[in-house]
Amino acid sequence: MNKKTIITALLALIAMTGQAQTFTWRIEGTVANAAPTDTLMVINAEKQSKIITLQVKDGIIIPASGTLEEPAICCIAKQGRPGWIRVFVLESGTVNLSCDLDLIYLKQIGGTPVNDDLMAMLSVQNMNIDINTYFKKMYEAVSYIVSSHPDHPISPYLIEQCQMTFKPTETIGLIEKLSPKLQASLNMQRLKENLQLAQDTEEGKMFKELTGKTPDGQPTALSEYVGKGSYVLADFWASWCRPCLEGIPSIIALYEKYKDKGLKVVGITVRDAPEKSDSIVQRFDIPFPQIYESKPMTNYGVIGIPHIILFAPDGTILSRRIVSSKKLDKKLAEIFGDN
Repeated sequence: MNKKTIITALLALIAMTGQAQTFTWRIEGTVANAAPTDTLMVINAEKQSKIITLQVKDGIIIPASGTLEEPAICCIAKQGRPGWIRVFVLESGTVNLSCDLDLIYLKQIGGTPVNDDLMAMLSVQNMNIDINTYFKKMYEAVSYIVSSHPDHPISPYLIEQCQMTFKPTETIGLIEKLSPKLQASLNMQRLKENLQLAQDTEEGKMFKELTGKTPDGQPTALSEYVGKGSYVLADFWASWCRPCLEGIPSIIALYEKYKDKGLKVVGITVRDAPEKSDSIVQRFDIPFPQIYESKPMTNYGVIGIPHIILFAPDGTILSRRIVSSKKLDKKLAEIFGDN
């Protein structure tokens, strides 16, 4: 081989090395409760962009394929249907999925290594079990996936998605199972920092002070309500948070139901302009006090809203993992003896 041939070969190798490595994916499966003309969109959950439109015939997905440069975490969306059906991964190989348009989660998934492991998590999501068992089984499933795929984008994605489900110590433990590269990502660093703040305000810990202003602009603080001998429900919300607004009537109803038995409620706004908070207070005629312009992200490691913390009469944190008004009502009924 002469010198010119060697140089040409080296240049070709450099060019090949610089090119992104692509892989081929394929989707096949079934769809329940689909109309004859339904089409389904495969959405990249991280980039929120469409990857492909799937055709459905007689409940069967017409197989589709394509290429990508990196694995994509995906959801299914249907035109005119709110929300997404979650969640699977497009990676090298054929993914087999079964979805029901009446459900939030896929029914079955498999065919590639990560999707096979995701099936265990989806099985838990489709179980009819009590909330504590659900938390335990979900943690076991997500922990297995993160341990098995520490350098795959599905792992930090699941950690972020489940941060409200797990305790701060559990989520920090999951982050520490990631590869050094993923641990060093900005999202994981910020999440870990917030979780460490939340760890300082876990259930059983004493409340931390939080200051702000009343709707009429006067200084106020959480200590004006908490640690004064009453159970106090703190509702973290914002005018820009749709789930928060949807939950306000339920919080008001619980306040009216238990206020004569000693329950105090205080609203705490998160990254909201006072005038916008005022408009919501007036719209819903919220009867309990508010703390505006507070910093719950710093003080309590509140990562997402709506977020509810229930304080005991002595100021200790009784609960901060109540995920629905129905479960909150059950908790308050236990406290106040309401059968």
